[in-house]
Amino acid sequence: MASKEQVKKKMMLEVVNPYEVFYEGQVERIVLPTLDGQYGVMPGHSPLVIAVTPGIAYFEADGEKTTFAVSEGFAEIGQHVVIIVCNAAEWPSEIDSERAQKAYERAKTRFNSVTSTEEQRLYAQYAMERAKARMTISSEWKKTKKDHPDH
Repeated sequence: MASKEQVKKKMMLEVVNPYEVFYEGQVERIVLPTLDGQYGVMPGHSPLVIAVTPGIAYFEADGEKTTFAVSEGFAEIGQHVVIIVCNAAEWPSEIDSERAQKAYERAKTRFNSVTSTEEQRLYAQYAMERAKARMTISSEWKKTKKDHPDH
């Protein structure tokens, strides 16, 4: 029988968006993009609700790191469960790089427009951050896939 030190502590992670449960499973830790930068959570964390910003998130399960793109939302963190509610979440393999690049260019144009209101500029800023995260994660995934042809 394994000792307590040999058994890794885990917590339940659930990532949901308006259309689906994107991910549900046991993880050792999760790192989320927030207003103050990357925020890491491990089992036993103090309860907290935190704003999630568009960017790259990842979790570790059974010693393996899994990365995904996440849009704005929030995370409810408990000692043994993390629930992320976001507008969208995507695996790197699902991202269309060209589409992300075009979305970035459109958002940049809206952001720089002299006729944009502050609210429109804020939405455009989030759209640019979302598109940049999607382009970055897709590019990293393609490089890893190229380096490891068995994926």
